[in-house]
Amino acid sequence: MNYFCDVHIQSRKDEEKRIFIVLSNENISDNELPNLTKDILIENSQYKDFTLKYKPKIVVAEYNVYSTEEEIFASSQDEVFINLIENEKVDFIGQSEINVDCAKDKNIKKRRKKKSSPALKFGITGGVIVLSVVAFGFGNVIGKSKSVIETEEVTNIVSSEDGMLIPEQADIAENAEQITISIDRSYLAVPTEDLQIKGEVNDGVAQITLPEFDKTDFFTHVSGYTWGFTSNPDRKKIDYYGGSTYNFSKDTKLYRVLVKYGGGSGTKDDPYLINYFDQLELMSEEKARGYFKQTEDIIFPYWSSHKPIDTINELKSDPQSEYFEYDGNGYTIQNLDSPLFGTVSGAVIKNVNIQNSFINTVEFKDYGFIACEVYNYRYETEDGKSYETGETLIQHCSVSHSAIYAEIPQDENATESVQVVTAPVVVPPDLVEYDEDGNIIEKTAEPEPIKIAKHGEYAVGAITGLGGQIENCYVTDFGVFAYLDDYFLYVGGISGKPANVLNSAVYYFSAQGNIFNAGGIAGSGSGAKMYNPTGKELPDCYGGNIQGCLARNIIFATETSAGGIVGESSTNAESAVISNCYTKELDFKVGIYEEDKLVKSGYSGGICGTDGKENNGHKVMNTVSPAEMKLIGNKKISEYDDTVRLAPDYAFYQENILTVLNKNTIIPDNPKEIYTGNFMFGDSSVFGDESGSLSFPSEITDLFEKTYVEENSDE
Repeated sequence: MNYFCDVHIQSRKDEEKRIFIVLSNENISDNELPNLTKDILIENSQYKDFTLKYKPKIVVAEYNVYSTEEEIFASSQDEVFINLIENEKVDFIGQSEINVDCAKDKNIKKRRKKKSSPALKFGITGGVIVLSVVAFGFGNVIGKSKSVIETEEVTNIVSSEDGMLIPEQADIAENAEQITISIDRSYLAVPTEDLQIKGEVNDGVAQITLPEFDKTDFFTHVSGYTWGFTSNPDRKKIDYYGGSTYNFSKDTKLYRVLVKYGGGSGTKDDPYLINYFDQLELMSEEKARGYFKQTEDIIFPYWSSHKPIDTINELKSDPQSEYFEYDGNGYTIQNLDSPLFGTVSGAVIKNVNIQNSFINTVEFKDYGFIACEVYNYRYETEDGKSYETGETLIQHCSVSHSAIYAEIPQDENATESVQVVTAPVVVPPDLVEYDEDGNIIEKTAEPEPIKIAKHGEYAVGAITGLGGQIENCYVTDFGVFAYLDDYFLYVGGISGKPANVLNSAVYYFSAQGNIFNAGGIAGSGSGAKMYNPTGKELPDCYGGNIQGCLARNIIFATETSAGGIVGESSTNAESAVISNCYTKELDFKVGIYEEDKLVKSGYSGGICGTDGKENNGHKVMNTVSPAEMKLIGNKKISEYDDTVRLAPDYAFYQENILTVLNKNTIIPDNPKEIYTGNFMFGDSSVFGDESGSLSFPSEITDLFEKTYVEENSDE
């Protein structure tokens, strides 16, 4: 006999879904029947999709249990189960209900390490993905995970006191040696006995899991701070973290201590620890400086709103006190509704992975998910000395399954009624005309066409909007949708207008709306400028180099230019190059359209859309571009040499493409600068399509797994 459940899951926000779950009858005695449990429910792939999409606090699952003699599988389509029920090929067993507190389940999962699924695929979640599916047709399996982590038992929480989630204690034999941990609770307003937690001694130590602090407890949690334990009542640092297991060799008394962020002191050797969303908000409030390290995945609750972190190096008397570094440590940040950082200078941001995040804005400004604006400031001191913050380094970061919407919400109930009135024309008597009855024919003025100047400004990208030395970054499934009255001047898959971009890739990127120039990697390759402390541009211009990069599956609808690597080339910097790059699968619609008719053409190119107004052109070298497009759509001052290849589609899958992409690039105007590409091939399931493998920079290989969503499986 086979068993399954017909489950109706619903959140408090009225989102609902019907799912079917096959129940295993293994290890069930003759007098028992399989039944749905909470553990079975929350491990179901469709349940996970539901919670990932709607992010509910509470899920109510009402279910019926059926038995059938027909063969059924966990992978069977819903129609199979529906037909069995409708055709009465089942026997009704019973019904019940399960309530799931998703916040508590999320906390439990953080303590449990789960085996990775061997199959990984693009995850499609959130509003933008509906649009992206139409544009790109995502969902194909493209990667495999090779890491397997041993499963750990979950510690059951049996009670909650004073904001502490107290773990269940194992039974200890009466004659067994044991160690007692006493947790002081004298901080309460009334006398309270110490909390006693005991553990059995083995090999001289007892493994004891300490209580975890409930960050959802409004009365005990301090936003941006973390409770922990210390064995010294005068110590202000955490020695023991809640929810962690430690070896104790003797009876110990612990005291509760509250620290900023998740712990640490903000130095290079002891960075501040970040493990919860409100700690990022505290960083924003304090315009944080120092060293920070993320220690867990962070998921913003649906009700929260992030304020971008501004962190400016002011080059005070002690330069090290002004240093800033944020190390995402390979963990993810999800559900951001605004950029992680706003205005940044003199910083290092590395190993940050943004996923499933959507910016909806009506504000016209620079935008990037890692940072909006990255500035390099120059300061002049009273004694005539000059200091620079230096360009901010953004390394090994990724943005995936995310989008930026810049549009004014439409009020569906609003109506607009405009009456056009034209005044009669006053004409000399000799020009008066009469009709056949002798009446004067009144003439009205032909309204002159109104010429509206289109204002374009600001830059938008997945990693940064403006500025930044960007290295080893990866962007996939990213969209920019711009429908404000003004135009964004530059939009890029990595950055709108960066200083330099090295060894980075963009895979699936769509940009459309009021945009002048867009590029698969950068909207503009003009480089960066220096600024004084008041934000005024200085004449210094540098950068403009894009090397070792690739852009694939790029869809643009822009007005002026579109390029596979950059929308607008040329720069005021000297010796800027685009080298060791390639583009593939480009779909560009460039120009001004009225009622779907092209009235003014724009420029598009496989590498560059058009040269801008700067003084110097780019040198394009050791680069591969699709044969069906011009390399540079509107070439005025940029140039390329015979190391560049226009390639048919099949050539991108051949090993000899690496002889172009990995060739040494020596900048003619500065022979001491040598860049060598580091492209490699993986199997087609890692970075390719039905036609085969495609090459990618070796530095970003591990970012592929960070940007994939685990394929849920009931196996």
